[in-house]
Amino acid sequence: MDTSDQFGPSQRALKAQERGLAWNLMEELHHRPQFDRAKRPDGMINLSGALNSLMTDWMDEYVKEASQELKLVETLSYGSISGTPELLTAAATFFNTFFNPSIPINRNQILATNGVTSLIDLVAWSICNPGDTVLYPTPTFYMLNFNLAARSGVHTYPVSCTEMQDPFGQNNPNELISALEGAASAAEATGRTRCRMLVICNPANPQGRSYSHEALCAMAEFCARRGMHLVVDEIYALSQFEPQKDTPSGGFDSSSVSRVSSVLGVDTALALSTHSNVHCLYGLSKDFNLGGLRMGFYVTRNDRMLAAVKKSTWFTWVTNFSVTFATRFLQQTKNLHSYISIYQARLSDAYRSASDALIQHNIPFMRASAGLFIFVNLGKWLHYFKEANPSRGLGSSPNTYDKEMQLCLWLCDNGVFLNPGQFAESDQPGFFRLVFTAYPAGVIVLAIRRIRKALDKLEARKISEK
Repeated sequence: MDTSDQFGPSQRALKAQERGLAWNLMEELHHRPQFDRAKRPDGMINLSGALNSLMTDWMDEYVKEASQELKLVETLSYGSISGTPELLTAAATFFNTFFNPSIPINRNQILATNGVTSLIDLVAWSICNPGDTVLYPTPTFYMLNFNLAARSGVHTYPVSCTEMQDPFGQNNPNELISALEGAASAAEATGRTRCRMLVICNPANPQGRSYSHEALCAMAEFCARRGMHLVVDEIYALSQFEPQKDTPSGGFDSSSVSRVSSVLGVDTALALSTHSNVHCLYGLSKDFNLGGLRMGFYVTRNDRMLAAVKKSTWFTWVTNFSVTFATRFLQQTKNLHSYISIYQARLSDAYRSASDALIQHNIPFMRASAGLFIFVNLGKWLHYFKEANPSRGLGSSPNTYDKEMQLCLWLCDNGVFLNPGQFAESDQPGFFRLVFTAYPAGVIVLAIRRIRKALDKLEARKISEK
């Protein structure tokens, strides 16, 4: 008797396993020899993950000092589910100091979870009913769709921004709002769903751009008008730097580049509803490279939403150690100022080194002003690959992939892994996300040289075939 169906996973669990090309490729490449300057200098340089190595030395010194005060044994028992009063007070001071909220945040407007990924799932489940629709602009970060929909039962509706003049700029948020209006109306035209939530990443991942204050206010008003919530993932909020003036503009006016503006700063002059429907998500994984700590924060001025989300934090329980470490870390405002000042200077230097190398090797890219990544445009090299044969499906042969994925594999075979734009739901083929903080600057430059050599090989191969 075949018991595979009888004792198999649920249908929703099976559906969640369908993670597609991105997941499969990452699993495969994980087993390839990885770059090590001393042990494996010819190994793969993986610039796909948003890792941040710029402040490892600073954090190493801090942890040595902190470990002398922290009593490890006292952190191994159960602790607060969603943050102690001390942690939430420290977090409130942190947000008031660095996020410039229009109204000061207090600890009763914050709760803690084990990371922003958990928060996205938790907030979608708490705000939406099954069958509701969630809008989000694209390109966006890999796994957002999965994080939103895997367990909540919502429908997701990506809104392409690739043809917009500048969806982030101070001068023209109307273009973005018009696209969102059109998407919401199209989704609801069936009569079978309602748009309940708009989710954005600010600064945007993978573009490395920040929404202006005007754009955030316009989106808050749009959502309030339609009875929607605005949820903003601000996990890269402090990863900002001054862009160079002479780098490629990537299709937008360089004068419109915005410094990071938090959604917590949405004007108090707006209707009160635009405060009740606005939610900020933040975590310590990116700006502070504390991903292993698993510490995320949900900030909202909506008391009912906070209470509803808090009831479900049983499933996102923060560890006692994480709470103890994060409390001490966030209480030391002077240290935080020092960290951020040094970090942003190093981030600016790292970006300048990477962008200079890209310019030197004639690799087009979109200019960035925030985040850990650069969106490079390799579209002009796609024509070196043949069209995929859709009848064959997706398999181990590169010829079964589309041109962008074939180029991705070609780069991997030449020693560099970049996330292709399709992982970010980009509808403009040929873009790749390059994380310029994953390794020291010299290794990033080496990776860019490898990319250039790989592209040169493509061009040489084409010539030899003529």
